[in-house]
Amino acid sequence: MIIEKTNNKNNLPNKSTSQQNWKQNIKLSTRIKVFIRNFFIKNINNPIQKFRRNNGLADQDIFKHVLIQTNYKCTRRCSFCHYGMENPPQNIDMDENLFYAIINQLGNINYSGRIGLFEMNEPLTDTRLNKFLKYTRNKLPMAWIFITSNGDLLNIQKTEQLFKNGLNFIYLDSYDEIALKRNLKLIEEITPKYKKLIHHMNRTYQIAWSSRAGNIKQFKKNIVFAPCDFVYDVLYIKPIGKVYSCYNDFYNINEMGDLNKNSILDVWFGSNFKKLRKELNKCNRNCSELCRQCDYIGYGNLPHIPLSWKFKKLSNK
Repeated sequence: MIIEKTNNKNNLPNKSTSQQNWKQNIKLSTRIKVFIRNFFIKNINNPIQKFRRNNGLADQDIFKHVLIQTNYKCTRRCSFCHYGMENPPQNIDMDENLFYAIINQLGNINYSGRIGLFEMNEPLTDTRLNKFLKYTRNKLPMAWIFITSNGDLLNIQKTEQLFKNGLNFIYLDSYDEIALKRNLKLIEEITPKYKKLIHHMNRTYQIAWSSRAGNIKQFKKNIVFAPCDFVYDVLYIKPIGKVYSCYNDFYNINEMGDLNKNSILDVWFGSNFKKLRKELNKCNRNCSELCRQCDYIGYGNLPHIPLSWKFKKLSNK
């Protein structure tokens, strides 16, 4: 008779097998979630939104996604980004009083969607980030606040401080082997309750990227003549306080308004946005120099907020 040896007396699977099964379950769970979300977006959300927008029912919809870019700094020069295409833009730090005024206006309308304190920059390059986070969380208790970072300036202490000051989530991207090793080490060593608040992406071997509305020429696809959800969902504010129709607007083409002069609501419901929405609803991407080169499919970039946070907001209400 042959007796098989096991790693322990109770015939339990070894640690490596358990980890492998756990990772497989996570991958399967992620695939299922992505499938359900994509199915909902394509077959339910998009047709409904198309009908509402074509019939003017969406004209009073408020944005779901706010991006406040507080400076023009980054630690990298990536080929798939504006900073890697040419000389980076001269840095401008958003005036603190302007930032607080923007947050106060969002608080006055009880804004409860997504808010990112970054865009074409590395958010950790702004030394005021924690102060801004704390103020934003105080004024917008129902908003879901996040950043995307390459991790170059992160460590355990800084990461945990961001969460303590009100950050909900970090999208952490690794663009080379050194960054990958460093970022994985950070996630491994951080306090367990914060691990689930970090979504890490290994991009060291990624070769396909978004063209950012056709601005990154080597990744440009066929131009799409379709409606666009950005002008209904996204409020993008650059450091100078001006609002643009799309966070792919590297060269300040589609200026919608200036928050140094007008309120957020005046800009969002103003004539510039109205005209652009009208043309894009007719699938007329030729309405602007930026849109006519764009290959974004038009629908599908539904701002994502975890169901647990939505339930928390509902419970609080």
